[in-house]
Amino acid sequence: MDSAVCCKCIEDAHLRKLVEDEGEGEDVECAICGEVGEPTVTIERLGQLLEPIMREHFVVGPSVKKFGENDSEWWEQEGDPISYWVQEVLGQYFDFEDAIVRAVIDADEYWPGDGGEAYWDDTSMYVPKRVQTHQYFADWHYTLDELKHSRRFFSPSARALFDKLFDGVDDLKAWTGKRFIPVVRNLSIGTKVYRARVCSSRSLLKDILEDPLKHVGPPPPLNARAGRMNAEGVVVCYGARDADTCLAEMRPALGVEVALITLETTRTLRVLDFSRLDHARGGKALSYFQGDYTDQVERRTFLRRLHGLISQPIVPGHEADYMITQTMAEYLAHVHASSFDGVLFASVQRAGGTNIVLFPDKGLLTDQPADAFGLRYVEKSLKLMSTTSIRYRHQELDIGTDGSGDPWVSKGGMQGFDEDWT
Repeated sequence: MDSAVCCKCIEDAHLRKLVEDEGEGEDVECAICGEVGEPTVTIERLGQLLEPIMREHFVVGPSVKKFGENDSEWWEQEGDPISYWVQEVLGQYFDFEDAIVRAVIDADEYWPGDGGEAYWDDTSMYVPKRVQTHQYFADWHYTLDELKHSRRFFSPSARALFDKLFDGVDDLKAWTGKRFIPVVRNLSIGTKVYRARVCSSRSLLKDILEDPLKHVGPPPPLNARAGRMNAEGVVVCYGARDADTCLAEMRPALGVEVALITLETTRTLRVLDFSRLDHARGGKALSYFQGDYTDQVERRTFLRRLHGLISQPIVPGHEADYMITQTMAEYLAHVHASSFDGVLFASVQRAGGTNIVLFPDKGLLTDQPADAFGLRYVEKSLKLMSTTSIRYRHQELDIGTDGSGDPWVSKGGMQGFDEDWT
């Protein structure tokens, strides 16, 4: 009889449940622990379970030209052998790995007489297939159209999209290269936030000197203009985590004077850090055997790309594209099961800088709305700055079109937000 593994010796919870539900009879001995009486899966059946999952997620690696010393060159296939990916999918190593690999190869149903070719070969290398996020982008653009032309507050497609995207966001963590850090952050009391305002006249400067918080701090509702994260009349507080980024975000012309103030938090603020989403991973590992594995991978990939969607500059004439980020802000502040006090995202005006948008406690909104954001003015922090120089740097981008003729733009070879490696 073919060797078998009992459910107790399988570490992947989803595969273990599958074996418990359809396992062999209780008189089969486990090849790992030697026990009898637990539901088991034969190596042959394990190969049959693995083959379609691996076919969905891995493909034969491409051959690339390599160059060595003395102008030598050769072709080499990229990727890892099937045995590596079998272990990756199972999430553990078995002593009889070669038998499992053979079972996967044998489970590949093809017939040479019909012109078919084997998908699996223990002499070939394989790489992960690209993660497709087209459906999430389609949902994103459909929601934007609905917000523009149909349902503004609060569209059903927006609710469905954001419920799906931000489900379990509290469990996501970003890898720094040394440790994992949470995507959801708690800004402690005393955290500094910077705001600025162009000082267009001496009369305005006089008003600012008399009351910096009133004239440079968060605006009252009557003065709230539409922005990336708020509709007209809806107050949010835009700022930056450092003074240089705050000034850069103002995009002042040469010689323009800008009033800059420092605020600090008066309570702990719960914020979602979109810059950390770029490197986010789930707190709970995904299993290739779970039914929604592909959707979860696509969702996490899109979340990592969402940062770029909200931080990129709006093209003049396309201000209506703000609607979806405005609605997303409303969702995070008021609809999400665990609401947020604000969001952080990277500045496009200053490399390495971080912007912050805070949502108010509407019950505290007054003509002096800083309290609604948990902020206070840092005494004597007012500075008047003048722009003396502006520096532009440019980067060449790769461009092309996909199979449907739609254009893509990439920095350093990664095609925009369309797809990514697992």
